[in-house]
Amino acid sequence: MNQLHPALSGLPGAFIALLAVVEGACFFRGTQCPRPLRSVIVSAVLAATVAAFLSGYQASSALGDLPADVSSELGFHHAVGRFLLIGAFLLAVFAWLATVARRRQALFRLLYLSALAAQVSVNIWVGLLGGRLVFERGVGVSVQAVRALPQP
Repeated sequence: MNQLHPALSGLPGAFIALLAVVEGACFFRGTQCPRPLRSVIVSAVLAATVAAFLSGYQASSALGDLPADVSSELGFHHAVGRFLLIGAFLLAVFAWLATVARRRQALFRLLYLSALAAQVSVNIWVGLLGGRLVFERGVGVSVQAVRALPQP
């Protein structure tokens, strides 16, 4: 199992965006989002976030020693990733409560939508941090010699 993090890190954002689009479409149509659809997408958000988070730890364990400033940035990326992971669990809990609550359903719906908005924001933030680590700092990038193709 080599580097899974690059492949998995985009999945939470894709599912979070899908959920936001579905919720927005239901809102503008003035209808309730179908419960099974919401459940499937929220479950996908949770599973993808857990997978991306764990693969990030797996990837960082293979990096070895890093300069102090890069290590600090990587630690901050991990910390924001933990916020994303906790937020995914909260999103799932509030989505479930918003559908099963007999009382205060409007409150749980507001908490669910707030958690969704927070997930969108934190997901963008963690992606920007991860992109900076790779594209500006070269974390996890290896340089290999490329053989020139023979000229015709």
